[in-house]
Amino acid sequence: MDPMRLSFAHRTDYAALRQYARTVLGRWQTPELVDDTLLVITELVENVVQHTGDGGELLLHRRADAVRIEVSDTSSELPRAYGPDPRRIGGRGLLLVGALTRDWGARPSGHGKVVWAEVPLTD
Repeated sequence: MDPMRLSFAHRTDYAALRQYARTVLGRWQTPELVDDTLLVITELVENVVQHTGDGGELLLHRRADAVRIEVSDTSSELPRAYGPDPRRIGGRGLLLVGALTRDWGARPSGHGKVVWAEVPLTD
């Protein structure tokens, strides 16, 4: 199946992005996992919007047993997951990503970085 590729700007319409992703994911995953996958997508896209001024690109690719999510942007700074700290507001998005995925990571790319995560197709 062809991957879904969608560019987004700094002021992304999250509702439209999520609806389009929900439609695609509904064909690939069990219904129970679609909401978890949408949360991962939202966290990764929000990180780009919050930390860069250039927007980015969302790529969803169906693999044999998982959906691979890739979000690319022009920043070369790789993300870091912080432990819980009651003195810090926010900063827990990557902890959620780690809890909802079987694996996630980041790699430099020729124009910035790609942050990726994999969510199983079934429970």
